Amino acid sequence: MKTKTIRVQGHGSASQAPDRIQISLTVEETSADFSAAIEGSNDRIAAIRAVSEKCGIDPGLLRTNRFHVRDETEYTGGRTVHIGFIATHSVGVDLPFDQNLVGKFLATLSGSKADPSVGISFGVSDPELLKQRVLADAVANATTRAETIATAAGIRLGCIETIEYGYAEIRVSSETHEMGSSVLCDSAPDIRPEAINAEDTVTITWAIEQ
Repeated sequence: MKTKTIRVQGHGSASQAPDRIQISLTVEETSADFSAAIEGSNDRIAAIRAVSEKCGIDPGLLRTNRFHVRDETEYTGGRTVHIGFIATHSVGVDLPFDQNLVGKFLATLSGSKADPSVGISFGVSDPELLKQRVLADAVANATTRAETIATAAGIRLGCIETIEYGYAEIRVSSETHEMGSSVLCDSAPDIRPEAINAEDTVTITWAIEQ
């Protein structure tokens, strides 16, 4: 005889105060000469590394995550006119979140020739632990729902037949906050990140005791 079952989906969530910060710094250098555009961007990246060292951040932690040079043109007078070359170079660094250090770094950048645009996001040191908490909460939620349904229906839950969960990556970082170079100033910004929230679902199938 085919075993009767009940299939219930549980939703899990967990939150944690971020303890990591990811800073992305991007410079764009425009020049009529290809080599000059690259040299200009190199000089500004060097200025960023000098600022990081001055603030106590190892310059070697600043890693390139994007670099490209594009040919800038415009269409005028019925023809395409070459304007120059734009070299874009982005570097990023992942650091323990320290309000004073980050504030000092961004404020010092404002007085340098780097003039970068800035992107900031937040994360946690142990994302796997946060994911485990999410899944544990989802299983507990599914179990509570199943027990409630079983009691209301006058049935008894048997053993678990199957457990299914989503294969999508659980997000454990914040959205990136973009700041143009114009917002950098001599004052350190008062950064107070929100908690990192993560969620996922599981679906559990129980046998119904006869």
